[in-house]
Amino acid sequence: MRRFHVIDVLWPAERPDPGKIDIVLDALGLDSADEAVYRRLIEVPGASIDALGAATDLSPQQVGASLRVLEDAGLVSRMSGQLEKYIAAPPDVALETLVLEREAELSRVRAAARQLTETYQRALGTRHPAELVEIVAGREAVMQRTEQLQRGARHQVRVFDRPPYVNQPHLPNHVELEMLSRGVVYRAVYDRASLEVDGWWKGHHEPIAAAGEQARVMSGVPMKMMVADDRLAIVPLRLDASAIESCAIVHSSELLDALCALFETLWRLALPLRPPGDDTADTPGPGPTPFEAQLVAMLTAGLGDEAISRQVGLSYRTLQRRVRDLMTRLGARTRFQAGLQAAFQGWVTPPTARPADDTRAPTPGDGAQPERPGTG
Repeated sequence: MRRFHVIDVLWPAERPDPGKIDIVLDALGLDSADEAVYRRLIEVPGASIDALGAATDLSPQQVGASLRVLEDAGLVSRMSGQLEKYIAAPPDVALETLVLEREAELSRVRAAARQLTETYQRALGTRHPAELVEIVAGREAVMQRTEQLQRGARHQVRVFDRPPYVNQPHLPNHVELEMLSRGVVYRAVYDRASLEVDGWWKGHHEPIAAAGEQARVMSGVPMKMMVADDRLAIVPLRLDASAIESCAIVHSSELLDALCALFETLWRLALPLRPPGDDTADTPGPGPTPFEAQLVAMLTAGLGDEAISRQVGLSYRTLQRRVRDLMTRLGARTRFQAGLQAAFQGWVTPPTARPADDTRAPTPGDGAQPERPGTG
């Protein structure tokens, strides 16, 4: 019995030249002989086996076998009369029926997959600890599992990324583009060294960011990693400039929870990579007003709102409004992000940027400007 799959049919709006009809039926399980017979019956309704054989260069036995397959699929039927002739069923009706049948089959497969997944998750709780980390060896196997992990994500994929790159770094991740189009969220923390790889920004970052990836950058990303939902992670174990030879697949466990927590911590520390077309991506904004400089200095020093309000002589409510205005100007959602953006734009000087013997009290804007991602 033939195995049928979901189909893809390209059907011309007008009757074309017979040699140019493009019907992709191999996904239905039809071989080239079946397709030739079916196409001929569409072109010449009511053809006999002999006529079909002459038109397709097939033997009567081959034509008969193909007609039986097409009849089983509901694509052709016999005409009444003494001479055995066949006619093709209307493609829009017959093929739509097959599509609906395949969709019903797929729905049953999805239901069975959900049941199997529930059984699998229950079994995880009784697995030996050694089975919670799976070692995969071989470049092809690693690539296959990485793609499977992404395609299996339902909500989000979290990524740590840094050089070296075993694939072409100036090309986007096409699986990611596909998953982004399906609504899966991608959040990526890139090492600053990635921005210095030739072709990375234009070839990889811009198309991925335009498709919806949320990207941040920092120095010292500890490893490459990809996490699908809170369910599965993949971490390379051995890689060089040419290949990733092995990786660890981490299943639901305390270790996976720790990897997810590590990502969230570094995500909060990293600076946003603005999407393509944002004119503020390359140029810091104007400097702070004297009050903003004072406010940023107090916030980065760790003072609370009540202490700051007393220092600057503002009411508690007025101070909170001024802090919100400052966060809006800096494009930050949290005070932590506001501090990072202020440092990024040169409003404050990181302690590591001052000489070791400099014992002066920190002054907003004092010292060297911090390096921005992608420069130097």
